[in-house]
Amino acid sequence: MKTSVLITAVAGSGKSTTCKALQQLGYNACDLESILGLYELVDEKTEKTIPGNLEQIRDGVDWRCNKVKLQSLLNNSDEELTFYCGGMSNTEEIWDVFDKVIVLTVSDTTTVLRLSSRQAGEFGSTQENRDWVLSWKHGFERRLLEAGGIPVSAEDVPAEVAKLVVKAAL
Repeated sequence: MKTSVLITAVAGSGKSTTCKALQQLGYNACDLESILGLYELVDEKTEKTIPGNLEQIRDGVDWRCNKVKLQSLLNNSDEELTFYCGGMSNTEEIWDVFDKVIVLTVSDTTTVLRLSSRQAGEFGSTQENRDWVLSWKHGFERRLLEAGGIPVSAEDVPAEVAKLVVKAAL
């Protein structure tokens, strides 16, 4: 039986880094946010798609994963266990396509440190981005955990976080 596991969290929690660490351990892991056309920016008020990419996300603009395209991606996987790593505004809407959902957690200090280390132009590299992420981080994490997300601390080195993720997924 195929098992699909979503690894999600707020920006700066280590989703992409954990994805790479899982791959290095020999697991099938996919960075969802790197797949062209899987996500779109949506104006919250008008519900219309707007041009841009992750770097343009801000208050009033959602970063949504297309559920139909995501389901197709999962259906086309031949792997017994696949980890799908990514964040999205509509996590609760796409939750049901996964067998398990793991929520990476880090302290606010770690979130800020990781986002601060990003290159200019990358999401999270500005103080405005960091403040915005921190403004909704706790509510987002609480909702996901209350819905049954499995918490995994991502404070450790990537290889150790990946091992904790695998343990939580099995």
